[in-house]
This record gives sequence, C-alpha cells and structure tokens, in this order.
Amino acid sequence: MMKFYSFPRWAEVLEKQRLSDSEKQSYRITIQWYLGDLKKRRQRATVGSARLFIEARIRERKPEEWIVERWREALNWFFKNAKSRTAAEIQKPMTARTVKGEDGSPDGRRAYGVTVREYQERVAPEPLIEEMIRLMRVRHLSYRTEEAYIGWVRRMEAFVAGKKTMEEFGEEDLKAFLSHLAVEEGVSAGTQRQALNAGVFFLRESRQMELGDFSDYVAANPNRYYPVVYSQGEIRRLLDRMEGVWKLMARLQYGCGLRISELCRLRVKDIDLERKKLTIRAGKGDKDRMVPLPRSTIEDLQAYLQDVRTVHDLDSEEGRPGVYLPNALDRKMPKAGESWAWFWAFPMKSLSRDPRNSDGPRRRHHILPKAYQRELSVAAQKADIPKRSNSHALRHSFATHHLENGTNIRTVQQFLGHQTVETTMIYLHVMEDQAEQCVSPLDRV
Repeated sequence: MMKFYSFPRWAEVLEKQRLSDSEKQSYRITIQWYLGDLKKRRQRATVGSARLFIEARIRERKPEEWIVERWREALNWFFKNAKSRTAAEIQKPMTARTVKGEDGSPDGRRAYGVTVREYQERVAPEPLIEEMIRLMRVRHLSYRTEEAYIGWVRRMEAFVAGKKTMEEFGEEDLKAFLSHLAVEEGVSAGTQRQALNAGVFFLRESRQMELGDFSDYVAANPNRYYPVVYSQGEIRRLLDRMEGVWKLMARLQYGCGLRISELCRLRVKDIDLERKKLTIRAGKGDKDRMVPLPRSTIEDLQAYLQDVRTVHDLDSEEGRPGVYLPNALDRKMPKAGESWAWFWAFPMKSLSRDPRNSDGPRRRHHILPKAYQRELSVAAQKADIPKRSNSHALRHSFATHHLENGTNIRTVQQFLGHQTVETTMIYLHVMEDQAEQCVSPLDRV
C-alpha cells in the first residue's frame, strides 16, 4: 500500500542536525524545491514522487553525478525523518454539518458539501472519483455541476460508511440513499432528482454499470414551491442600497432575468448596445438565448465598459495571459483570449488561477458569484426587506413582474430560457394570489 509522508517542521529539525553549513544549505534548497513542486502539482510526498522529481531534474539540467547524489541525500534524510501514513489513515472522514433555517435554528437536514478543490486537497487520490471528474469534463459539464456531483458522491460514501466501499456501491445502495433523503432528511423533489443524476452518472460512467429501472424508491414529496418575489418597491429600495459595479449587475439581472452564473460570465461581445440586446451563451442546458437590454442601463453600461477597457489594455501592455476560453477555443483561436471582444464584462480586480487547472497561468477571471451574492445580501438587510435574500429572487421578480404587466407567458419562457412552459407557469401564482376579485371577508366587514 502506498505511503504518504508528512514533515511540517523539517527546517527546524534540519537546523539541529550535526551537518556542515554547506550540507544544511544544500539539503534545505533541495527539499524546498521538491515540496514546491509537489504543491504546484497538488500531490503528496511519496517515495515515488521523489524519484520522479529527481529523474525530471536530471533530464532538464543534466547535472554532474555528485550534484545528483547530493539531491538524493537530502531527500533520503527527509523521508527518513518524516512520518508516514497510508491513504486510509490520512483521508478525513466526511462530517455532516447541520443546516439551519431562515430563523437560525436547525431544520433537521444534514449537508456534506465538498467542492472539487476541497476534495483534491483533503482526500488522497481515488481512481473512481478522479475518473468521474475527467468524464464530466469530457462531457463539458459546468464546474458547478462538478462540485454538486462530487458533493453527492461523498454523501453516498458517508451513507454506506462501515458497510461497504464506493467500489462496491451499487444500484440498490443508490435507491436506499434516495429513500433516506426523502424519509429521513425531508429534501425537496428537485434535490432528490439532483442526487439521482449524480448517482446515475457515477454508476454508469465511472463504474460502467448497466442500470435497470429506478422507480422503486421513496420519492420526495413534490410540494408546490412558491419562489421568493420582491415587490417593485422592494426592488427600488434594494438598488438604492447598492453602488458601483454591484448595482449595475443587480440592475442587469433584474432587467434581463439572468441566472447568477450567466450574469457573472458575460463577455463584452455579448452586450449589443446599439441593438439593445443581450446574448446569454451556454446557459443552463448549454443553450444560447437573447433578451432585450433595458434602455435605462445603456448609458451606464457605456461608461462602465470604458473603465473595463482600461483594465483590458493594461493587461495587454503587461503581457498577461488572455481570459479563459471555453470548449478548446484557445487552440482554435489562440489570440481570441487577448482580444477586447472576449474580455469579461465584469472582471475581477486581481488575477487568479482556474480551479480546474491549478498548474495554469494566473489570469483575469470574472467576478465570483459568491462576491456578488454577498453584496446583494448586505443591500437587502440595509433595505430592510423581510424576505429570503438571494440573487435568484431578482430572476423570479423579473418573470413575475413581466406577467403582471401582461407579457405573454411564452415570451417570458424564452427570456428565462426554460425548456417547458410548465416551469414558467409557477410565476402565475402571484397573479392568482393578487387577483382583485378575491376580496377578504374582513375587508367586506
């Protein structure tokens, strides 16, 4: 079984060794070099990785034999003094956290949220999960979908812990897990459906299993869900509490009915100020659509994009890598990432690495959804809006207010990018609940 080594205070121990100053310096440089290479590759210290490290340095530098021998001595000292553990010993158990309701009290559910990055940092490499990540990227699933599916697989692993491993996890185990979600945790039908999709992907793609009928599990209660909708007065109060780019983003999301990911990933070329159109690329279901651009945002967008152009030009002058391009476009159009047209409409202030490629260059990415969501939540508190605050409430409000103003439901369906009109019909509840002919008996008295 492969052993992983850990030696966090190696520099202090090395300083106390009975070695010459030149030997200590040589050891220190070699070990720091090796550990830095591991960090860059997101790997753990193993004898095999040390051997590959030395072989790679020999190919690159073609050093004299005495130098190679000094490298080996340094790493041999490191592994001799380091503590070793197996993969099973270092893997952190999946602990559930209690999910709290809107009033802050526990609501009985449990969550095991694990992002792809957290999985890769916390858990020793597992072939099945690594293969699942690879297959999701081959099929161009979104990063959010990757995170959701990995999170569900870790919850399934916790569900069968002590009974079997994920290599033994099968169709009946998935059905039992889905029933547990419905009966014990009381999840919604949509949440259970997402767990089903993740489990089927894992079994069918990673395990390469032929699956049968999946109808014999306890289905979650398909209760009618009323989305949170702001009144027009609440929308005005919310926007009044926001400033700068955050206010412009909120206006666009409400004015165009965008999902938060669609808003943050907007590119300059997708904003047509002359035709007053906004193009959403690769939305949910990997579909494109076009929506009208609110006229009241045109001037503000023009002024804002001039500031963004300054950021783009500065990146170009300093020779920074171009922005991320989807679907291998960086190979088809190698210079497109450096162009103004493909630049993010809402870029971050700082550079960062793509979480899917930790070895990639530091480049300009778009504003993170969680940063925008945080600003919205703060503004909703300042506006004293007594409703659950999240970015999707602006999208719900867009749809509901359109229907209240008499817009055809088919048109609203196209604006929202819904696959079926039944999904859009949920917004009709506001019109039904606010029908003038439904007068309360108290008002008649």
